[in-house]
Amino acid sequence: HAKTNHLSEGETHVPHMCDAKGSSGSHKRKAIMGGPIYGALRLIVHLVFGWPAYLISGATGGPVRGKTNHFLPFMGSQGKHALFPRQWANKVYLSDVGIAAVVGGLCYWAHCTSWAQVGLLYALPYCFVNVWLVLYTWLQHTDVDIPHYDGDNWNFIKGALTTVDRPYGPVLNFLHHGIGRTHVAHHVNSAIPHYNAWEATDALKEAFPEHYLYDPTPIIPAMWRVATKCIAVEEKGDRWVFRN
Repeated sequence: HAKTNHLSEGETHVPHMCDAKGSSGSHKRKAIMGGPIYGALRLIVHLVFGWPAYLISGATGGPVRGKTNHFLPFMGSQGKHALFPRQWANKVYLSDVGIAAVVGGLCYWAHCTSWAQVGLLYALPYCFVNVWLVLYTWLQHTDVDIPHYDGDNWNFIKGALTTVDRPYGPVLNFLHHGIGRTHVAHHVNSAIPHYNAWEATDALKEAFPEHYLYDPTPIIPAMWRVATKCIAVEEKGDRWVFRN
């Protein structure tokens, strides 16, 4: 949350940049595959493999961070751009011990029952949670009209207010505590608890109506638009904007 939509220091969902000719490797892959195939493949890569790729290699993180790893705190950039403060290293290793214990428990469960049962009751729900987590964050940080900033053109409030709230409907808003509908407030102040996020969102809309972003597009069309059109960014004035 500290560097939201920062083009070089952002922690997640940092887009590729176009070259001097206004193109990128992603644009070339889209041209070869065609828009529908490219969009479908991008959705699969992001939603199925995005979360573990982020944990293991810092996928979609800003270039200054290097190849980070959430289990090995010495990987990636150190100093001011480190993923974890140096004093947290032992906490990360203790977390690794906990993860190893859970994996051991899963193996024992499979030994006592079957891998099929573990897969159905644990692995599939875990993957489903990953899909939702990546979908929420991807769509809150990305759209065809959402800019990114770099260097002195970025500041905290610019980054926070270039996130966008979306309509997930009453059922998902209830189950997920409105995380997708009150995400802008969460970025403005991530210490706001979910039960106050609706009130905070209303306050933001009232105080900053020209800056608060809400996109009423249903989630499926919005997801497809982001997957097929938010390819890479090019510099326009003081900001970087998506070039389809």
